[in-house]
Amino acid sequence: MLAVFDKTVAKCPEGLQTQQDSSLNALKDGLLSKHFSSLHPSAVTINLGGSGLISYSIDKQNPLLPRLFAVVDDIFCLFQGHVENVAPLKQQYGLSKTANEVIIVIEAYRTLRDRGPYPADQVVRDLQGKFAFILYDSTNKSTFVAADADGSVPFFWGTDSEEHLVLSDDVETVKKGCGKSFAPFPKGSYFVFLTLHLVSLMSSKSKL
Repeated sequence: MLAVFDKTVAKCPEGLQTQQDSSLNALKDGLLSKHFSSLHPSAVTINLGGSGLISYSIDKQNPLLPRLFAVVDDIFCLFQGHVENVAPLKQQYGLSKTANEVIIVIEAYRTLRDRGPYPADQVVRDLQGKFAFILYDSTNKSTFVAADADGSVPFFWGTDSEEHLVLSDDVETVKKGCGKSFAPFPKGSYFVFLTLHLVSLMSSKSKL
Protein backbone atom coordinates (compact mmCIF):
# COMPACT_ATOMS: atom_id res chain seq x y z
CA MET A 1 0.00 0.00 0.00
CA LEU A 2 1.08 3.57 -0.68
CA ALA A 3 -0.24 6.99 0.23
CA VAL A 4 1.22 10.40 -0.57
CA PHE A 5 -0.40 13.42 1.06
CA ASP A 6 0.16 17.06 0.21
CA LYS A 7 1.48 19.19 3.06
CA THR A 8 -1.81 21.11 3.06
CA VAL A 9 -3.49 17.89 4.21
CA ALA A 10 -0.89 16.30 6.48
CA LYS A 11 2.25 18.05 7.60
CA CYS A 12 5.24 15.81 8.21
CA PRO A 13 6.65 15.55 11.73
CA GLU A 14 9.80 17.64 12.06
CA GLY A 15 11.96 14.59 12.70
CA LEU A 16 11.31 13.37 9.16
CA GLN A 17 12.18 16.66 7.48
CA THR A 18 15.80 16.64 6.35
CA GLN A 19 17.13 18.49 3.35
CA GLN A 20 19.09 16.24 1.01
CA ASP A 21 19.34 15.65 -2.72
CA SER A 22 18.21 12.03 -3.05
CA SER A 23 14.48 12.61 -2.51
CA LEU A 24 12.06 13.53 -5.28
CA ASN A 25 8.66 15.16 -5.68
CA ALA A 26 6.51 12.08 -5.08
CA LEU A 27 3.37 13.66 -6.53
CA LYS A 28 4.86 15.24 -9.65
CA ASP A 29 3.58 13.40 -12.73
CA GLY A 30 2.64 10.48 -10.49
CA LEU A 31 6.31 9.47 -10.22
CA LEU A 32 6.06 7.45 -7.03
CA SER A 33 2.77 5.78 -7.90
CA LYS A 34 4.30 4.71 -11.24
CA HIS A 35 7.27 3.22 -9.38
CA PHE A 36 4.87 1.41 -7.03
CA SER A 37 2.91 0.10 -10.02
CA SER A 38 6.12 -1.18 -11.61
CA LEU A 39 6.66 -3.31 -8.51
CA HIS A 40 2.98 -4.29 -8.29
CA PRO A 41 1.54 -4.48 -11.85
CA SER A 42 -1.99 -5.04 -10.54
CA ALA A 43 -1.89 -1.88 -8.39
CA VAL A 44 -4.83 0.51 -8.45
CA THR A 45 -4.12 4.22 -7.90
CA ILE A 46 -6.75 6.70 -6.74
CA ASN A 47 -6.06 10.36 -7.36
CA LEU A 48 -7.20 12.53 -4.45
CA GLY A 49 -6.82 15.74 -6.43
CA GLY A 50 -4.67 18.35 -4.74
CA SER A 51 -4.63 16.28 -1.55
CA GLY A 52 -2.47 13.47 -2.94
CA LEU A 53 -2.99 9.86 -3.96
CA ILE A 54 -3.33 6.35 -2.63
CA SER A 55 -2.33 3.08 -4.31
CA TYR A 56 -2.90 -0.50 -3.34
CA SER A 57 -2.36 -3.98 -4.67
CA ILE A 58 -3.39 -7.45 -3.56
CA ASP A 59 -0.43 -9.21 -5.17
CA LYS A 60 2.73 -10.26 -3.31
CA GLN A 61 0.91 -10.13 0.00
CA ASN A 62 1.33 -12.15 3.16
CA PRO A 63 -1.80 -14.32 3.50
CA LEU A 64 -1.62 -13.84 7.27
CA LEU A 65 -1.57 -10.05 6.85
CA PRO A 66 -3.94 -9.38 3.94
CA ARG A 67 -4.50 -5.96 2.42
CA LEU A 68 -8.00 -4.48 2.30
CA PHE A 69 -9.38 -1.31 0.75
CA ALA A 70 -12.75 0.40 1.05
CA VAL A 71 -14.45 3.74 0.40
CA VAL A 72 -17.47 4.80 2.46
CA ASP A 73 -18.99 8.29 2.20
CA ASP A 74 -15.77 9.77 0.73
CA ILE A 75 -13.62 8.13 3.42
CA PHE A 76 -10.81 6.09 1.86
CA CYS A 77 -9.06 3.43 3.91
CA LEU A 78 -6.15 1.08 3.26
CA PHE A 79 -5.77 -1.67 5.85
CA GLN A 80 -3.20 -4.42 6.16
CA GLY A 81 -3.27 -7.21 8.74
CA HIS A 82 -6.03 -8.73 10.78
CA VAL A 83 -8.04 -7.90 13.90
CA GLU A 84 -8.78 -10.67 16.38
CA ASN A 85 -11.80 -9.10 18.08
CA VAL A 86 -13.84 -8.42 14.94
CA ALA A 87 -17.13 -9.76 16.35
CA PRO A 88 -17.35 -7.49 19.43
CA LEU A 89 -16.22 -4.49 17.39
CA LYS A 90 -18.98 -5.08 14.82
CA GLN A 91 -21.45 -5.16 17.69
CA GLN A 92 -19.93 -2.05 19.28
CA TYR A 93 -20.27 -0.04 16.07
CA GLY A 94 -23.57 -1.54 14.96
CA LEU A 95 -22.15 -3.08 11.79
CA SER A 96 -23.46 -5.98 9.73
CA LYS A 97 -22.10 -9.50 10.03
CA THR A 98 -20.30 -9.11 6.70
CA ALA A 99 -18.24 -6.10 7.85
CA ASN A 100 -14.48 -6.69 7.81
CA GLU A 101 -11.51 -4.90 9.38
CA VAL A 102 -11.35 -2.01 6.94
CA ILE A 103 -15.05 -1.23 7.43
CA ILE A 104 -14.56 -1.36 11.20
CA VAL A 105 -11.72 1.19 10.97
CA ILE A 106 -13.85 3.52 8.86
CA GLU A 107 -16.75 3.30 11.30
CA ALA A 108 -14.40 3.80 14.27
CA TYR A 109 -13.05 6.94 12.58
CA ARG A 110 -16.58 8.22 11.93
CA THR A 111 -17.33 7.73 15.62
CA LEU A 112 -14.19 9.68 16.46
CA ARG A 113 -15.15 12.43 14.01
CA ASP A 114 -18.88 12.76 14.59
CA ARG A 115 -19.87 11.52 18.00
CA GLY A 116 -16.97 12.55 20.29
CA PRO A 117 -15.56 12.78 22.72
CA TYR A 118 -13.97 9.48 21.73
CA PRO A 119 -10.17 9.70 21.86
CA ALA A 120 -8.08 8.40 18.99
CA ASP A 121 -5.94 6.33 21.33
CA GLN A 122 -9.05 4.42 22.42
CA VAL A 123 -9.88 3.64 18.79
CA VAL A 124 -6.41 2.16 18.32
CA ARG A 125 -6.48 0.30 21.64
CA ASP A 126 -9.82 -1.29 20.73
CA LEU A 127 -8.20 -3.00 17.73
CA GLN A 128 -6.61 -6.20 18.98
CA GLY A 129 -4.39 -7.79 16.37
CA LYS A 130 -1.64 -7.17 13.83
CA PHE A 131 -2.32 -4.19 11.61
CA ALA A 132 -1.43 -0.91 10.00
CA PHE A 133 -3.87 1.41 8.27
CA ILE A 134 -4.06 4.67 6.35
CA LEU A 135 -7.35 6.58 6.26
CA TYR A 136 -8.19 9.77 4.37
CA ASP A 137 -11.46 11.68 4.74
CA SER A 138 -11.96 13.84 1.66
CA THR A 139 -14.93 15.64 3.23
CA ASN A 140 -12.80 17.52 5.74
CA LYS A 141 -9.34 16.65 4.38
CA SER A 142 -8.30 14.65 7.43
CA THR A 143 -5.92 11.73 7.84
CA PHE A 144 -5.76 8.97 10.45
CA VAL A 145 -2.80 6.57 10.41
CA ALA A 146 -1.96 3.88 12.96
CA ALA A 147 -0.02 0.67 13.61
CA ASP A 148 -0.26 -2.02 16.26
CA ALA A 149 1.94 -2.04 19.35
CA ASP A 150 4.28 -4.75 18.05
CA GLY A 151 4.87 -3.27 14.60
CA SER A 152 3.68 -6.55 13.09
CA VAL A 153 3.10 -5.06 9.62
CA PRO A 154 6.11 -3.51 7.85
CA PHE A 155 5.17 0.17 7.70
CA PHE A 156 7.25 3.24 6.88
CA TRP A 157 6.78 6.97 6.54
CA GLY A 158 8.87 9.82 5.25
CA THR A 159 8.92 13.18 3.51
CA ASP A 160 9.83 13.97 -0.08
CA SER A 161 11.55 17.04 -1.52
CA GLU A 162 8.32 19.06 -1.34
CA GLU A 163 7.44 17.99 2.23
CA HIS A 164 4.72 15.61 1.08
CA LEU A 165 4.03 12.84 3.58
CA VAL A 166 4.76 9.38 2.13
CA LEU A 167 3.47 6.17 3.77
CA SER A 168 3.92 2.61 2.57
CA ASP A 169 4.46 -0.99 3.62
CA ASP A 170 7.21 -1.16 0.96
CA VAL A 171 10.50 0.29 2.21
CA GLU A 172 12.01 0.54 -1.30
CA THR A 173 9.10 2.70 -2.44
CA VAL A 174 9.57 5.02 0.52
CA LYS A 175 13.33 5.22 -0.15
CA LYS A 176 12.61 6.07 -3.78
CA GLY A 177 10.41 8.98 -2.79
CA CYS A 178 12.13 10.20 0.35
CA GLY A 179 15.82 9.37 0.05
CA LYS A 180 17.09 9.26 3.62
CA SER A 181 14.16 11.23 5.05
CA PHE A 182 12.16 8.25 6.25
CA ALA A 183 11.78 5.92 9.23
CA PRO A 184 9.69 2.98 10.38
CA PHE A 185 6.30 4.16 11.57
CA PRO A 186 6.42 4.14 15.40
CA LYS A 187 5.02 0.94 16.90
CA GLY A 188 1.69 1.25 18.65
CA SER A 189 1.26 4.83 17.49
CA TYR A 190 -1.29 6.89 15.64
CA PHE A 191 -1.18 10.09 13.62
CA VAL A 192 -4.34 12.20 13.33
CA PHE A 193 -4.39 15.32 11.20
CA LEU A 194 -7.68 17.22 11.10
CA THR A 195 -8.29 20.34 9.02
CA LEU A 196 -4.61 21.36 8.87
CA HIS A 197 -4.04 20.78 12.59
CA LEU A 198 -1.88 18.00 13.98
CA VAL A 199 -4.11 16.50 16.64
CA SER A 200 -2.00 13.58 17.76
CA LEU A 201 1.27 11.85 17.13
CA MET A 202 1.29 9.55 20.11
CA SER A 203 1.79 6.04 21.28
CA SER A 204 -1.46 4.34 22.19
CA LYS A 205 0.22 3.68 25.55
CA SER A 206 2.21 6.84 26.18
CA LYS A 207 3.26 10.05 24.50
CA LEU A 208 6.18 9.77 22.11
